[in-house]
Amino acid sequence: MIESTTEQDMVLIEGRPETIRIVVGVVLAALYAVLALLPMSTFLGAGGITSILSFAVIIAPLFGLLLGPTRGFVFGLIGGLLAYIVTLSFGTSVYIILPLTILGPAVAGLFTGLVMKRSTKIGGVRLPGPILTALFLAAIIVLYEIPNYSAWWFMTPYMLAFVIVLLLQVRSIEFNPDRQGHLRYLQLLPYTFIGAMLDHSMMAMGSVYLLALEPAVFGFVVFPLMLLERGLAAIVGAIVASVVLGAFRNEVWIETQISSVESSV
Repeated sequence: MIESTTEQDMVLIEGRPETIRIVVGVVLAALYAVLALLPMSTFLGAGGITSILSFAVIIAPLFGLLLGPTRGFVFGLIGGLLAYIVTLSFGTSVYIILPLTILGPAVAGLFTGLVMKRSTKIGGVRLPGPILTALFLAAIIVLYEIPNYSAWWFMTPYMLAFVIVLLLQVRSIEFNPDRQGHLRYLQLLPYTFIGAMLDHSMMAMGSVYLLALEPAVFGFVVFPLMLLERGLAAIVGAIVASVVLGAFRNEVWIETQISSVESSV
């Protein structure tokens, strides 16, 4: 009887971290949907159609950073679907004009989670997460540049993310929750920048192949707005992630994420 009680307690204790992860995922998905209603900038579409880009982009990198690739993808997808639903009443929603944008947080969750480790075990096979992410970014860059080479500089943030990802394959970034000063909150900036660009990739592909925007629109109108919103998303996301990882560093559910960032395997 004592043995069975002990076993039951062990199961309950082991289940708690997974429950907390699910709660965190639900909270992030809900925050993403709510922030989708708060405008950050305007997106110019074909034929003068405009839509609103929201502060939800700040949350997108956090799915993978706090939950890992699998849960990050799942809850990112939930967040994207919820954002679509809550913005249906607003005809200028970017999720309506560009349905691919719904997948943005899921893509960010998956690949941001992957770059946190040099290798990730998928289906019993250990694969290099940063290399997989770099291949995805390379595909996005090529798919944009083929029809829009005359505005090639639009992809420079993606190229920077590509370089950072390759560097992360060589050496991971160590997150130190005890670090003092403002730099403590920017330790995770490379990850949140990568996540912000991954989230943007779905919008970029939709703009190229669904809206068929002119290269000049990408290069001279969308480009400065992208730099502003994605830069803000990366900085604020890094601060939020640092606060969360620091506050819950002694919790079992967060240990995996901290060790992932520190991993040099």
